[in-house]
Amino acid sequence: MSLVYYADARARRSTESLLEKLSRIIKGSELPNIISAGDRVLIKCHMGAELTTRYLRPVYVRRVVEEVRALGGEPIIVETTGLSLLDPRGTAERYSKVAVSHGYTPEVLGAPIIYADGEYGLDAFRAKVKGLKLGEICLARALSEADVLIGLAHFKGHALVGIGGAVKNIAIGLSSKEGKYLFHYEDKPKVDAELCNSCGECLAVCPVDGALSMVNGKPKIEPDICAGCLACIATCKVKAVRAKRRSNPLELQLMLADMASAVMSTVGKEKVFFANFLLEVDWQCDCEHGDRGWSDLPMVPDIGITASIDPVALDMASIELVNGAPGIPGSKADEVGAMHPGTDKFKAIFPNINWKDTITACERLGIGRATYQIVKV
Repeated sequence: MSLVYYADARARRSTESLLEKLSRIIKGSELPNIISAGDRVLIKCHMGAELTTRYLRPVYVRRVVEEVRALGGEPIIVETTGLSLLDPRGTAERYSKVAVSHGYTPEVLGAPIIYADGEYGLDAFRAKVKGLKLGEICLARALSEADVLIGLAHFKGHALVGIGGAVKNIAIGLSSKEGKYLFHYEDKPKVDAELCNSCGECLAVCPVDGALSMVNGKPKIEPDICAGCLACIATCKVKAVRAKRRSNPLELQLMLADMASAVMSTVGKEKVFFANFLLEVDWQCDCEHGDRGWSDLPMVPDIGITASIDPVALDMASIELVNGAPGIPGSKADEVGAMHPGTDKFKAIFPNINWKDTITACERLGIGRATYQIVKV
């Protein structure tokens, strides 16, 4: 069984602060044996969307930074730009403004912040993978320079795959724009020539040379060059540029596992560590509520922090802790009748998604295992 370290959220004195418990988790886990002096340690976390109010608080990230530095590592906070180039988190510059509004600055965190896929989300490399659906994944360039990867996730539900935890945080969270696009859409955008008015605005916003050109007065998209930044779709006023979103939950979950496998292979399974923060557990992703985001009442009371070198065991333990907790009156859990401890809250909220498919897919790829042993801190 994989070990999952767990610290509950209850505190009666300073020594029981979640920050102190987080330090004890790190010191008592495998992480001190993973980090060597001078290692470049990438700490991946989501810094929240523009109007979300429930996201991973930077004070926890700072504590991880301090512990990594004490172990001799060089901590660097990493994130990637959002799916669409024109969204509030679509470029590093715009995401930085959101991050600052949430307290994510180098001064607060005690470490530099870099956008691993570059200013526009186009700085990437292609990682080969023997996946269940994919053979190649477009990952953020900076990942290739990591000696150690630490994933810090605000654990919650997710509208596409059911669960947003350790696996999702690195799979989607460390993909470039093209990687994110191919997860969400079946193919590159296409132009409907009959609807197109030849205004040329899509060419003006396209950030990739050669991806869009005018042919016989109409824009033509080169799918092999297009990075899937969605700028053309967002700009077209007559909706002539279109792409079909993926809608099969199982397909998405298999792809998610493939993407996580590529990340793990790039860094090395022996050089990763993960923590899920089961605090203010929302039923949707920190950015899934909409392009500017928003936050709902948490589903369950605060539970605590879980951590492991095995992201699959970690997510499984986190799921069972949330499902084992009582729902909060007036929350989404209450709305769907999932208030009692032991009720599968994620299945009740997303009845068409079986979160276990992600766990099974990850096990098939050797990312981790669902069986675990809790080590109470």
